[in-house]
Parts: sequence; C-alpha cells; structure tokens
Amino acid sequence: MTETIVRVAPGDTTRAVEAIHEHGFVILERTVPRAPLALLRRRMDEDTEELLRYCDSIGGNPRALGHLQQGPPVSPDLVFADVAMNRAVNDVCRALYGAEGAEGDSRPLLTFYNGNTNCPGSVVQHLHMDGKHYTEVGETVAPTASVVVNIPPGPTSLGNGAIELWPGSHRIHCVNDAGTGAGEAAGSTIAALATERRRVVAPVRPETEVGDVLIRDVRLWHRGVPNDSDRPRHMIALIVSKRFPSAPVQRLRFEHGCEAALEGHGVDANAEYVQGPIDYLIAPTRRIQERRLASERR
Repeated sequence: MTETIVRVAPGDTTRAVEAIHEHGFVILERTVPRAPLALLRRRMDEDTEELLRYCDSIGGNPRALGHLQQGPPVSPDLVFADVAMNRAVNDVCRALYGAEGAEGDSRPLLTFYNGNTNCPGSVVQHLHMDGKHYTEVGETVAPTASVVVNIPPGPTSLGNGAIELWPGSHRIHCVNDAGTGAGEAAGSTIAALATERRRVVAPVRPETEVGDVLIRDVRLWHRGVPNDSDRPRHMIALIVSKRFPSAPVQRLRFEHGCEAALEGHGVDANAEYVQGPIDYLIAPTRRIQERRLASERR
C-alpha cells in the first residue's frame, strides 16, 4: 500500500510538491524554530481562556462544540518571519504554483492569517473542505492553486485531536454539505461520497512535533476530532494562494511594526499595516455569530 503520510525535510521541495499533487498534503519536519512557537503557545493559551469567556457570554461557541476560531496575535512582538514567512514553506508554494522564474511580481499571496483551537471535550466536526472546486462536473480537476499552512505551536497527537485528513480527496469534484464550509456549486456532496472513498483510501491523522508544518490543498477533505487531553491544542493557519492578476484580494490587517517580519520574502504578505491594537481574538467569533443569527432569521 502506498504511504499516504509523506514527511520531508525542509529543503526537499520537489518531493513536497509531488506529495501535495498526489495526496493533497505534506508534512515539512523541523521547519519552524521552537522559540517563537513557545511564545505563541503561551499567549494563545491565555487567549483561549478569554475567548471561552466571550463564548459563554453569547450562549456558546457558534462553531462546532470545542472548536474555536482562534488565531495568533497580529502585533510586532508576536509576528515572526519564521512562522508567517517561513522560507521552506514559501519555496514549496512558489514551486507548486510555478512562480519560479516568471516575470513581474508572480509571488504567491498570503490570503489568510488566523487559526483554530481544539479544546478538551470537543466533538467531531463535519467532513469539509476549506476551499472549493472551480471546474465543472466532468471537467478535469484543476491543479492546486491554494494551500492551508498549518503550524501547531505545540505537539499534535491522537490524544489531543490531531486533524483527520482524507488523502487524494482534493482530486474528487464535490461540494461541501450545507453549512460545513466554503463554496457551493453543482456536484455531489462530500457526505454522498465519503463511504465509497473510505473503501479506496482510509483517512489518516498525522501526529507532529513542535516545528513541523502541515501544508494541504484547500480542497482536501478534513475535519477536527475530539481532544481527549486536558489542555487546548492550537493550530495556526495561513492560506497561501496562487496569484491571479484579475482576481480581487482583500488585504490582511497587521499592526504597524510587523513590516520587518512580513516584507521582502518569497510570498507577498498582502498586508495593510494599521495603528493597533487590532481585535484579532474576539472579532472573528463575533462575525461567525452574527452570520449564524442572520441565517436563522431568514
């Protein structure tokens, strides 16, 4: 049986790209230094307590129970080039999108900088994608044009809710089930295809050490699973996308001073620098709650 969890060294760009094409994901081992991750984990632990208090005040987390929308701070003391603009990750994205050697600013774009936290006592999420297919049913599935870069600041294990991934599912044309994520178009839902897909290739839950990075196609089927440990498991999430000149892109907001970490790299930070502080912690959950209430009123 072909090994579906491919782990590579940071410099093995070719093998990493091959794994993403075939399986939809790859793990870059020992890629991010431990020191900035330790600082981020400590801060995110504190932030989790504040975010849970806010969720209690609005009647509960508007997402699946125990799965918080929680990203890292966007202030200069806690935005690190080794995390947000990691050279090995950027090299993989540039090779994946064919950006090497092209004329003009062909750099991929950072289009998302946030994350999630899997809390003790969480439930199983619906199987879903973080992006969508832009080809029609019957057409050849398009090559990868956007990836999620998951950087856990702590170790991930089966016990603390390591993410469930479905290898090769990024090449199956489908749509998310209602209410489970990004993008809807004509086609079968994941729920209708999952049983048969499991018979072909079983899902996996890769465990990682501090410093490892998971890169996955945004169309890869995945879900959060219960965290049976006694502490939150954080996952920083970036999305790095291929540059399409005609496509509108919303800039990401960072505080002044983050330019030193974010600018001048192989990926375009796509950033707007503003006077802080920025509400990076509560605002995303508030927006999810507002959308949910608006949907219920319709």
